[in-house]
Amino acid sequence: GAKRDLGLCSQAQQSPRAMWAFPGQQPPHGMPPYGMQPHPAYHGQFPYHPMPPHPAMAPQMPPDAGAGGKTRRRKKKQPAGGPKKPATSFVLFSNTVREEVKAANPGLSFTDIGRKLGEMWREMDPNVRKDYEKRATDAKDRYMEEKKAWLAQRAAGGMYHEG
Repeated sequence: GAKRDLGLCSQAQQSPRAMWAFPGQQPPHGMPPYGMQPHPAYHGQFPYHPMPPHPAMAPQMPPDAGAGGKTRRRKKKQPAGGPKKPATSFVLFSNTVREEVKAANPGLSFTDIGRKLGEMWREMDPNVRKDYEKRATDAKDRYMEEKKAWLAQRAAGGMYHEG
């Protein structure tokens, strides 16, 4: 008779059990499905698993993640000497009004003052708010220009100054 091709057929791609030598045939009891390798820890026992990934490829827990605690995102380290990021419209508003709020409410804690400022910001007249948003946009545009110039200077080798 003609020899049968023992390579992977279309059925073998659908199910691991179908990956035995002949379509529809189950592997003998205790044998792995065709193409599977036993995990070294099992020493010939069932169940068989595909080979585990290299330990370096295993998912890592962040170093500051506690057991069941929240994980903290690490800040990206930016090279020193670059321009300072601009303030947002809310921060500009907070900086101008914070002292007035403190004077009007001397007993409030830092967090309560922050809540009060947030409440004032949300209830603010849209025309007044637009002024802070325009100032923030102008500051951001200035920052982007300064950053572009700074990055060009760094790329040109002007990163280190003598002195």
